[in-house]
Amino acid sequence: MNPARTLIWSVAPTLLWGLLAAAPSAERWEAIQNLPRVAIEVTVSPNHPDLTPEEVRRRVEEALRRTQPAPVIDQASADRLHLTIGVRAYSSSDLRGFYLPLSQAYGIGPIRLTVERPAVISGVPSPVWATVWQTERQAKGPWRSSASEILELADEVIISFLADYRRAIGQ
Repeated sequence: MNPARTLIWSVAPTLLWGLLAAAPSAERWEAIQNLPRVAIEVTVSPNHPDLTPEEVRRRVEEALRRTQPAPVIDQASADRLHLTIGVRAYSSSDLRGFYLPLSQAYGIGPIRLTVERPAVISGVPSPVWATVWQTERQAKGPWRSSASEILELADEVIISFLADYRRAIGQ
């Protein structure tokens, strides 16, 4: 292999990273500065036997109502706060690649909170949802306690959203 080519391929990622890091970037909370109202949507996929989307939705609504400042919940709002729960059950045999006796199942997957706005794209007949803010946590514990872990992580992403929302409105 050509030593010059090897040097270029070893240095190029570092240079690219340096250019990206030096580029001016918006703070993650700036996209939610004008968010007075928000609709709430919860998606649980696959379905969890110990959690319903309605239960999680009520929890999100309660957090927004008891914490101020927060956007007003308005299901007719064009902006939406979308909580997606994608925790699946995996056997330890699936994770390990072979069977062992007394193995257990684990709940693994993302809990993602996004703020989405409709965006018009030229040539597309109807608006599409554009993510303008997001945060995510990973569930990775025993399946038997995955429902409580999901709720705890959902609380964490909501707290993160509310902290950024306070920054966005200057409080």
